[in-house]
Amino acid sequence: MDEFDDIIELIDEEGEEVSFRLVDVIEYQDDTYLALEAVEDEEEEAEEAEIVFMLVTRDEKDEDCYEPVLDDDVNEALFEIFMQHVEEAEEEDDEEEDGQEG
Repeated sequence: MDEFDDIIELIDEEGEEVSFRLVDVIEYQDDTYLALEAVEDEEEEAEEAEIVFMLVTRDEKDEDCYEPVLDDDVNEALFEIFMQHVEEAEEEDDEEEDGQEG
């Protein structure tokens, strides 16, 4: 699922800037969530990527704000939806590859 190339810079608990790649946007229970993957060094990319979900909200200036999802049930539901999106994208890629052969 690499249709997104957006990099989002967030500040972690220690005040350090962390870069995330936007990998999916999920609508769930009338809210919008971002599925983010930490941008790691080349060596670390071989490991299984960790997906972080952030709730998109608006501040008083009507600017986007991102809040971590702390509810385990919501995280679980978002992960299931995310995995469905990944599977659908893989199926589409397979269909495209099958159509190009021959």
